[in-house]
Amino acid sequence: MEAETKEFNSKIKTKNSFTNRLSYSLGGFLDNFFSAAFTVRVISYYEDEILLPIILVSLSFVIYGLWNMFNDPLIGFFTDQNTKITRRWGRRFPWYMIAVIPFAIFYLLIFTVPFYNTILIFLWLLFCICLFDFFYSLWDTSWLALFPEKFRSNKERINVAGIATICGQVGIACGMLIPPLFIIYGNRTSFIISASVVVFIGIIVAILMIPGMFESKKIKELNEKLVKKKDKGDSFFHNLKIALKQKNFLVYIFVYLSQMVLWMLVLGSLYYWVRYILKMEAEVEIYISAAFLLGSVISVPFWVFVGLRLGNRRVYIIGSLSTAICFIPLLFISDLISTMIGAALLGFSIGALFTLMYPTFSDVIDEIVLKTGKRNEGMYTGIRTFFGRTSNIIGAIVFAVVHTFTAYQPGASYQIPLALWGIRVIMVLIPMTFYLISFLLVWKIYDLTPEKVQNNQSELKTIKL
Repeated sequence: MEAETKEFNSKIKTKNSFTNRLSYSLGGFLDNFFSAAFTVRVISYYEDEILLPIILVSLSFVIYGLWNMFNDPLIGFFTDQNTKITRRWGRRFPWYMIAVIPFAIFYLLIFTVPFYNTILIFLWLLFCICLFDFFYSLWDTSWLALFPEKFRSNKERINVAGIATICGQVGIACGMLIPPLFIIYGNRTSFIISASVVVFIGIIVAILMIPGMFESKKIKELNEKLVKKKDKGDSFFHNLKIALKQKNFLVYIFVYLSQMVLWMLVLGSLYYWVRYILKMEAEVEIYISAAFLLGSVISVPFWVFVGLRLGNRRVYIIGSLSTAICFIPLLFISDLISTMIGAALLGFSIGALFTLMYPTFSDVIDEIVLKTGKRNEGMYTGIRTFFGRTSNIIGAIVFAVVHTFTAYQPGASYQIPLALWGIRVIMVLIPMTFYLISFLLVWKIYDLTPEKVQNNQSELKTIKL
């Protein structure tokens, strides 16, 4: 048995060069670059520039979120299937190539509104964000699902996660830094130019990712063997039921949802914060984003070091609690310097969760694979993506409710004090609450300790999974 295990391990191990790991890790940039550019701009653009009523903007995002209930998990399930194309090119690479350019194009279409009628504008927004999300989910699911298949050891996973996190933090910052260089508040054309630049950068990065998305012959052979083992009862809903019974998977999903809620509300509020709390122009967003980037990038080596010594679980506990604490000062500050300091501290603390997001996801997937004897990473990634996208529903409802009840005036030169407090509630109080809940869930329920993770990996090698 020991000889067979060693032989199997040699088969699944792939020598991933630094260049190949970097190419794969650029997905962190692409993912977060568009997430930031989308989250920061869309709601404020349609509410304050297009002047679409916030109720209709919110409704479009709610419908879009309901679309995600079927879109993301089903994409994950179907991309796990074995076909003639996937047998030749791999289970992940073909879908990446099909999806990565269209999703960028639909991002641009979101901002090129060809109508002036309110209902037609609403339908255009709904159409564009749903198709944007379909192609976004298709490439993103393929990219994420490849991670536990391509990188097998905990050391390599953390190493790649560190690179991907740096790329991701740069992506977030660029998604926040670059658009304001072209945007003029009140000028729709400037938003279209900004979106065009975002798309151009995205397509270049997508091309650079191609080598990292290739699947080795050994991984293709292993996946084909695993697919052949699937029985007729191995349906989407059967696998979904299994996944939702795993407590560690559910805790991870909630923490991930908290991260997405943070992006939706914090980034989505940046426009309102700069324009009405700080009373400054769009380029000031660059300074705040740069401060966040600095804190995030500095934090990555630190959290990689801590993660290797304390384990993913403990870092998740520390990161979720410290992030919640770092939100508190933002409830009271109203000047640029304090905002920049707060953004830097927030970036440093949340770096813990970003840095170990992929290794922790792999830990959770390893546990499910060990329990089920099957690898369905695509479907689990789809479920993860679905819950992450529900942050759009949460965010849209929060913006609609808070702006309505605090008498926010779209496009006005100033806001009343109650509306200003509404901006703080959206940007600070609600994300902080999500992170406090995440801290409690990881601390009390999540039990994948370093010892248990190591045992799971050893058992997977023994049973040749």
